[in-house]
Amino acid sequence: MKEASKLMTEEKFWSIIENSHRGRDLKECLTQLSEDELFGFRYWWEYFCHMSYKQDLWAVAYIVLGGCGDDGFDYFRFWLIAQGRQVFYDALKNADTLCDVFSELEDPEGEDYPEQEELDYVVMTVLGERTGEEDYFYTADYELPKYEHEIEFEWNEDDEESLRKVCPRTFDKWWENDVF
Repeated sequence: MKEASKLMTEEKFWSIIENSHRGRDLKECLTQLSEDELFGFRYWWEYFCHMSYKQDLWAVAYIVLGGCGDDGFDYFRFWLIAQGRQVFYDALKNADTLCDVFSELEDPEGEDYPEQEELDYVVMTVLGERTGEEDYFYTADYELPKYEHEIEFEWNEDDEESLRKVCPRTFDKWWENDVF
């Protein structure tokens, strides 16, 4: 079994993300990669999804989206990764930095909507189209990480003040804002 973590560098991963125009052209970028590189990309994708499974980012998503369940938080994190390395790492350090990112979105109700479920399937789609096997991603001989998630929440959806404490700027600007 090939270890996917050795098939692509973090630098190359972020370069692909930057070239994808916030995920809009991700499929086109990935189509050019070898199978090994595709699984290497997927390794980093899952790594950053795990890294961003944080209660403060979930609070931001909850505030901006007017609620956010498990699946919605996954889709939010896919969107976050697609924003690029700097936005991603800034948000990990301080989730409230996303307040400004939301203000700069060109199409907040369309391609920039902060939930992008389809980004999670791009590697699978490219491999399926390339091999003609819809389930190829799941049967290929590559080892990808398995993560378990647990969060200790510092906020409660029924307590607005607890949300404000986690991300005050985002709360003050986006709570009950109908943009998204």
